[in-house]
Amino acid sequence: MQSISQKRAAVKARMMQIKKYIDSLPDTVDVHDVNVRLQLLEKVWEEYNAVQDQLEYNDDEAQQHEPDREAVTETYCELRARIDRIILEDRRAGDVSSAESQTPRRTHENGNCLAPKSKLPTIEIPKFGGQITEFKRFCDTFNNLIINN
Repeated sequence: MQSISQKRAAVKARMMQIKKYIDSLPDTVDVHDVNVRLQLLEKVWEEYNAVQDQLEYNDDEAQQHEPDREAVTETYCELRARIDRIILEDRRAGDVSSAESQTPRRTHENGNCLAPKSKLPTIEIPKFGGQITEFKRFCDTFNNLIINN
């Protein structure tokens, strides 16, 4: 039977595998692979929290586990923000290429070509639920969607 610490180590290793995959992505990305990794990341995150909660609950000195939780939370938030950006960029690229291919070019009466009017995609702005553990992810996502663009 695995100890709680061993379970935590196994879960952290799976998260690091996802990080390694995301770190090694080329310029052109198969967004479907990234979506699969996102689903896996969410499962690993839930599993980590369950194991970490159990470890902290069973240990009289729970404060010694806080640095580990902070480090894994930071890794999760960084990965989640990066994956969200990849998916968002893919959506934007798909929306732009789709709009360009479907919109016929119009010409002015003098024969000059008029550029088609493009409709920009709607950006879903995340909502912060008030949980401190979710703030970093919210802040990174908000900054990338609103502030940096």
